Amino acid sequence: MAEPTMLEVREARGPFGRIFKSLFWTFQVLAMVAMLGTCAFIAPFVNAEDPSVAMGAGMLGAMAIGSLWVLWPLGSLVLGLLMLFSRGRKRLIPLAAAAPTAASRPASVPPTSAAQRR
Repeated sequence: MAEPTMLEVREARGPFGRIFKSLFWTFQVLAMVAMLGTCAFIAPFVNAEDPSVAMGAGMLGAMAIGSLWVLWPLGSLVLGLLMLFSRGRKRLIPLAAAAPTAASRPASVPPTSAAQRR
């Protein structure tokens, strides 16, 4: 007798998994907002008439963007690994061996007739 076909599924995340997943996506949004916010905040000062203000704003912007370019990938790596390791467990479920009937077919799949199969 043939072995039953097994279906691979994942359980739902536990409470820590949900926390890590929400922290990961919140961090992504905050990092993007910080990057765009820095650019929007610095732009008027870079175009200032006083050259020392423009230079100071450019240096501040370069340091802020540089820091964000380091923190964003490192934070994504750490939170991404925590999110990956806190997934639900993998389960193997035996798939029912019954053949699909016309009633169980999706509505988008038309029934095939014997003439079409030739």
